[in-house]
Amino acid sequence: MSSRSRRFQGLYLIVVGVAFAVRGAIALGDPDFLDANTAYDYAAVWTHSLALLLVAPALIVLVRRAQAGRAATVVAWIMAAGAVLSAVANGIEDGLHLKDFGALYVLGAVPFFYGMVVLAVLLGLGARRAFAIVPALVFIGSLAYDSGGGILIGATWAVFGLLVMTGRTEPASTNEELPPAEPEPA
Repeated sequence: MSSRSRRFQGLYLIVVGVAFAVRGAIALGDPDFLDANTAYDYAAVWTHSLALLLVAPALIVLVRRAQAGRAATVVAWIMAAGAVLSAVANGIEDGLHLKDFGALYVLGAVPFFYGMVVLAVLLGLGARRAFAIVPALVFIGSLAYDSGGGILIGATWAVFGLLVMTGRTEPASTNEELPPAEPEPA
């Protein structure tokens, strides 16, 4: 992978982290998501939707960096679709006060939320186990999302982004130079 592409992916993951961290910080002020009236309430709704929308491609970056197998890749794509559905439904339901979209939000949030556990297990079973830390910490942060968990999620994605940007997620080189072979005795 080119250095430029790696830097772009890393920067993108950091932006995902910032979106979740901002949403997590806003949540500490106890905004009213379900009946948004103030700018603070709307900031909570829209940053939540933005974070969910941004995390969809980040999941694909994660499984590609982990060089995960087909099962993990399929799970990541399902989670990404769920995140996009939840992002749009949340914006419409809470941001525009159209409560009929609540069911669509749940329909997308369930595979995204529980998919984190499945993805963590699948990545943990793979050759590059350390990548399982990302969905595991995101799941833990999701359990306390409105109590600072968003900040943990944001920090997780931002640190992963820094690791990608600095090349620390590249696979170990298997082309190490071997000593010359000794000739066989005659």
